[in-house]
Amino acid sequence: MGGEGKVDPSTLDYSPILVLLVGVVAVFTQDLVRENSKTTLAITSVTLTLVCLISTLLVTTHTHLSVGGVFVFNSYSFFFTAVFSASALLACIQSSAYAETKNNPFEFYALILAATAAMSFVAAATNLMALFVVFEAATVSTYAMTAYSRRQKSSAEAAIKFFVVGAVSSGIILYGISLLYIATGSLNISPITTIIHGGSQLLSVAFILLIAGFGFKVAAVPFHMWLPDTYEGAPYPTTSFLSSASKVMGFAALVKIFFYMGPSVTAIAGLDWRLIFAALALLTMTLGNLAALVQTSFKRLLAYSSISQSGYILIGLALGSGYAYAILLYFTVAYVFSKIGSFIAADNFESTYGARSVTDYAWLGRRSPMASFSLSIFLLSLAGIPPLAVFVAKFFMFYAAVQAGGAWIWLSVAGVLNSALSLYYYARVIKNIYLGVENQPPPDAQITRERWSYLLPILIALALTVLLGVFEGPVIHAAHAAINSLGGA
Repeated sequence: MGGEGKVDPSTLDYSPILVLLVGVVAVFTQDLVRENSKTTLAITSVTLTLVCLISTLLVTTHTHLSVGGVFVFNSYSFFFTAVFSASALLACIQSSAYAETKNNPFEFYALILAATAAMSFVAAATNLMALFVVFEAATVSTYAMTAYSRRQKSSAEAAIKFFVVGAVSSGIILYGISLLYIATGSLNISPITTIIHGGSQLLSVAFILLIAGFGFKVAAVPFHMWLPDTYEGAPYPTTSFLSSASKVMGFAALVKIFFYMGPSVTAIAGLDWRLIFAALALLTMTLGNLAALVQTSFKRLLAYSSISQSGYILIGLALGSGYAYAILLYFTVAYVFSKIGSFIAADNFESTYGARSVTDYAWLGRRSPMASFSLSIFLLSLAGIPPLAVFVAKFFMFYAAVQAGGAWIWLSVAGVLNSALSLYYYARVIKNIYLGVENQPPPDAQITRERWSYLLPILIALALTVLLGVFEGPVIHAAHAAINSLGGA
């Protein structure tokens, strides 16, 4: 199967994307032909995302499939499609409880499926303008998801802030792409050294704009201010999806752009973009953790925690090696399940007990033992406690920095110190869950029966958080294969 767009109909290469695109139509159609079908809509959406995930895992060994030379579906795109589909699957299960309270839940499910499909095209894009278009298509869906509870003031405000910042960042990216086109005469994501026409300063400005624009998308400091308010005001299923799939989409775009173009920019324009990413990584992990220390709202604490995790992931872009990129991909997988599991558990506690602040989590371990235990594991994973998934990701990322030598060792030291700092606010929540808060005796309440729409995705995320830490080999191997499919690691 080559790059001429000729497709063998017998292959499954198109199936993940087709499942999602057909799924959007199916969800709308189902709502038109059936009344009171909220449960059926949930089952349909969950089934579609599950089929997409399974079909993606089945086709990851294929070499590549080119669509007009604009999109190439290979191990790299399939890797991220699996991450997006898994995030959508858990978000759809979680959304079943949320959708029961809405008059038109089919819209929410359709938005999740549409966003996931667009994200898959982002990972497959080989043309900057095509990447921009599908990136914005996915982002527009998340705008609508954020504003879905529009009658709630917090949701409307979060959506407006998200939209304004998103529009600004999109304009910055588009300006960077236009300057890159002027400097190179091409929009293809390929080595610039083969197409450069001059104008190294223009090239430097273009890449600075791209870094800034995508910095907004992944909430890197100082482009992060929109994230806490957006996460706090958005409906919980939206926050779960934003913190996982949407953030990973930004890294999927950054890795592809700088894998191909980064070395050429350093050689031609003299811009060491790796130092820019190193500074962003240091600022993001440090300020994210410092801000999380003083949060009283648990949802907002998780938001700042998400910012700090972006800092650790940015180390992979700073190092700029094939090995570091592969570890970055593994890090996104480890991060996704720990983070989305945390938000689903928080959703469960708020809807069941009205728990919003960190102190509201006092003694929840006695009333919801399974969800409390799972949340504790997620938080310990995010803190980097062995043998959980994010610990393994941090270990390999910091090891890569040490192997790079020189000043990069200090970036690794900063990562270790920040991980130790984050343990304080994670441990504070766990302490409240099991030991309560000062001057508050344990309640006499009985164990509450968990809703399946919360417990099922929590248990799935819990299992993967543990398994990815103990058996990390297959995912790291898949990550290396994904980077190799871009042209070698």
